[in-house]
Amino acid sequence: MKWKEPTFGATPMLKALTTANAHSKAMAFDLAAEQKKQKLNYPDWAQTWMRKYKEDWYTAQANGDEVGMRKAQKLAEGLRSKLREMATFPKWAQEQMQKETIRWMAAEASGNIKEKLAAEKAGRAIREKLDLIDTTDKISPEIPVTNESKDEPAKTNVKTPAGKWIPAEFQYNGNSEAEKYFKKRSKKFIKQKWNQEKLHSLWEATKSIQETYNIQIDPRLLLAIIIQEGTGSFNTSSTNRAADGQHGVETNYAKDLVKAHNLIFGKMLGYIYYGKEFRQVVAKNNNLEGIKGKGDIYQYCNWITPIVRMNSKRVDYGPYAGHGTWGEDVKSIYDKLSNKESDNYDLYLSSISKSTAQNIASAEGIKLPAITFKALRNAQDSNGHENRKWTVTGER
Repeated sequence: MKWKEPTFGATPMLKALTTANAHSKAMAFDLAAEQKKQKLNYPDWAQTWMRKYKEDWYTAQANGDEVGMRKAQKLAEGLRSKLREMATFPKWAQEQMQKETIRWMAAEASGNIKEKLAAEKAGRAIREKLDLIDTTDKISPEIPVTNESKDEPAKTNVKTPAGKWIPAEFQYNGNSEAEKYFKKRSKKFIKQKWNQEKLHSLWEATKSIQETYNIQIDPRLLLAIIIQEGTGSFNTSSTNRAADGQHGVETNYAKDLVKAHNLIFGKMLGYIYYGKEFRQVVAKNNNLEGIKGKGDIYQYCNWITPIVRMNSKRVDYGPYAGHGTWGEDVKSIYDKLSNKESDNYDLYLSSISKSTAQNIASAEGIKLPAITFKALRNAQDSNGHENRKWTVTGER
């Protein structure tokens, strides 16, 4: 009989003892003292979850699991932050937010990312309702609501994050102005032809992302990119290079569609997470040739910015196109396809909670690094030649 070296790892007995000891410490923890220190009131349901996070922390500590310790601490801090926020809410909003908070924590514990995202969405809806009530209350009844400033016209049709951004599927031979415009432009595609089957696949792909991650990619934005590229392809091929040396025509439409969605969705996750910093640097450098506006999703997609790659589980940096004003052109085309909804769509994406992108990345095992954005003189013209103009670039 061959001798087998005995092992002394974490046996079931040792695991049970560790768990029991952690549970005992958590139950004995003085939450009353902590509440006094934090200047917070923990209702019964919050005390239950706080003890759970304490138990998780003690268990991780006993196992030398620093990652587990940090996670438990972060969840406890998140719960405290939520309680502070809820303390400022009226009773009806507290009850609703309590329900969604418990829903989020239960989903986090079970690893149900769809349920977590749904709870976050419901939480945002509650905050938006409170903001609307607060804004309404602050309007003096003596001042007509229609008395708008002539210097800053009122924004109309501004959609909230709950807005619908995946419209009814375009018909290639449809009668709407947008459908006619797309068909007219598609007839000039020089490499790949378009038809109803391709439109249907595009719509289904965007719906699939919405169902999985609760983030809407407007298919009309993808159509704007197709028109801007001008070939009938999203130009995602790394082997079939274009004349300017950048990615060229992907002849397999299924691959082209998947790669385009991976890139655009990765850019959108990056924009949701890093967008605030990106917009600040764009606004700060509006005096430089090539940089203007507020730093929207179209510029973020255009320039060298972080891409959260779901397929390779990492954060890359890159442009969709080297042409410095490609994003402006895409935005203009998107406006024609969506009846001038480009600013509203940017508002939708920039309103999504930063934690949404963080949770999606975390569930995929992707770490979001710290990024520094700066203005660089690295833009190109439409032929791929450097033109000494500026863009805002993100790097570690």
